[in-house]
Amino acid sequence: MDRNLIIAGGGIGGMAAALALYRAGLGFSLYERAPAFAEVGAGMSLWPNATRVLKTLGVLDQLMAVSEPVSQFNLLRPDGRMISAIGMGGYATPALCLHRADLHRCLRGPLPADCIVGGQRLISFAQDADGVTAKFASGLEVAAAGLIGADGINSIVRTQLLGTVSPAYRGYCIWRGIASDSEGIVRGHISETWGAGQRFGILPMGGGRICWYATRNCPPSRPDAPEGRKHEVLQLFKDWHRPIPALIEATDESMIMKNDAQDRQPLGRWGRGCVTLLGDAAHPITPNVGQGACMAIEDAACLTKSLLAAPGIAAAFYSYEAKRKRRTAYVGRQSRRIGAIGQWENRWMVSGRNFVTRLVLSHTAEMGLNAVYAYEV
Repeated sequence: MDRNLIIAGGGIGGMAAALALYRAGLGFSLYERAPAFAEVGAGMSLWPNATRVLKTLGVLDQLMAVSEPVSQFNLLRPDGRMISAIGMGGYATPALCLHRADLHRCLRGPLPADCIVGGQRLISFAQDADGVTAKFASGLEVAAAGLIGADGINSIVRTQLLGTVSPAYRGYCIWRGIASDSEGIVRGHISETWGAGQRFGILPMGGGRICWYATRNCPPSRPDAPEGRKHEVLQLFKDWHRPIPALIEATDESMIMKNDAQDRQPLGRWGRGCVTLLGDAAHPITPNVGQGACMAIEDAACLTKSLLAAPGIAAAFYSYEAKRKRRTAYVGRQSRRIGAIGQWENRWMVSGRNFVTRLVLSHTAEMGLNAVYAYEV
C-alpha cells in the first residue's frame, strides 16, 4: 500500500514520528508552522520507557553526550528534610535530563532536509477515497495517504475531527527557568520539594546547566506581579532550602517561562479514516511525572510498527489508537493525581501527605515506577 504520510507539527512528537518512519523506510513529509527551529524551551526529563525507544532509533548515544543521567529522585520538604528517595538504576536504558532543544536537534539530525518544510501552518484537511489533502495558510495543498496530527494541545487536526473543547486547567501555574550550576547540586540527583500549594523542582542537565520549575495555586491566566516574574517567584521561595533561592537569582528574568497546568480528558477516539493524532494533540499530560515527551516518543514507535503490520493506513491508525489509548490515559491520570496531591494547601493535609508519601514510596515505589518506566512499546 501507499504509505506516504503528512506529519503536521515539528515538535518532539512530530520529529520522533518522522525519525521512526524514516528508520522504517516509510515515506513522509513534515510541515511545521514556524519558519525555522529555534533554540526554545527549558529542561526536561526522559525516562527509560522513552530512552529505550530512542536507542532503537539510533540517537541515544548522541543524547547522552548532551544530558545528565539520573541516578536518584529526591522528594523534600521546604526546609530540606527528605521525605523519600528513589534510586533510578536497574533499567535497560538510563533516565536523562537535558534541554528540550538538544532532544529536538538529535531527533532532527538524521532526517533528510527535504522532508521537513517550515513556515507552513495547517488550516484544514479533507479526506476522500484516495487519502487526505492538507491545506495550509500559504495556499499550499498537499495530498497523501494519511495525516498525523502532531500539532500540540490546541491541535487544528483534533479540532476538525472532534470539535473545539478547551483544555482543562488544573489549578496551578508553572514557572520554568535555566540557571548555571550552583552549590548544593548533586550530580545525577533530581528533586522536587513539596510545600503548601507550592512546589519546586531541580533538574541538573549536564554542561553546568540546571533546569528548575516552580508551581503555585492560582486562578487561570494569572498575570505577573507588578514587580516582575523573577521577583514574584523569588518572594514565594526565598525561605526554602538551598540552592532554591540561588537558582532563581541566577536566572535571567527574560528566560523564565510561565504556563498554566493543563491537560484534557482521555478521548474516546483519536482519529477517523486516514487521519490520527499523536502526542499532546491526542493526550496532553500535566508535567508531574515527566512523561509528556515520553508518551509522544512511545506513540511514534507504536504508530510506525502498526503501519508496518497493517494492510492499510486506516487499519494501521485504528490499531495504533487501540494500543495507545489505555496506556496514555493511565499515565495522564497518574500525573494529574500526583499534581493535585502535591498542590495541597491545608497544613494538616500536607503533614499527613508527607508522612503517607514517605511510607508508600518506601514500600511500593518499584512497582509503581515499573508500570511506567519498564514499559516496552
